[in-house]
Amino acid sequence: MISLSRKKVSIIGKLTLTILVVYSLGFVAYRAITFYKIYFEKETLTEQLQVKRNETNSLKRQVELSKKKIEDTEKLYISKEELETKVKDIFGRMSILDYNLKYIDSKKMCLDRYIIISQVSAQSDDGLKAAEGILAYIGSVKKSEKNDTIYFVDYITKEKEIKK
Repeated sequence: MISLSRKKVSIIGKLTLTILVVYSLGFVAYRAITFYKIYFEKETLTEQLQVKRNETNSLKRQVELSKKKIEDTEKLYISKEELETKVKDIFGRMSILDYNLKYIDSKKMCLDRYIIISQVSAQSDDGLKAAEGILAYIGSVKKSEKNDTIYFVDYITKEKEIKK
């Protein structure tokens, strides 16, 4: 049988108790340090998130303001439907027996610029020149390469007068 003296048991007990206390204190210190690290990291990320939210909200407001400005600016210029009625009216008044101008379509290129697609049918060269002159008065003219009767007119609108 193994026998231990009281002194050895006392030393082993003290050593075990010391190891247990050191381990417990180390464990508590490690957990406390980890907790504070995570806490401060969370606080930093929360602050960064709030800054990003503020930036996002600011950008959203800027986008809304930009959209409003675009809408207001678009209202200053003629719309495709208004352009169509005006051009059809002009073509209806200017078309005579010698030549005939027909509005086919228009395509909006930007805020104040349209490409008007029109068809010209003329009985004589003088009628064709007169029709081309009317189209040139509206804007710069380009004749279609595939069809001799189709013309493209680059029309630039002006701002509408605001009625007060």
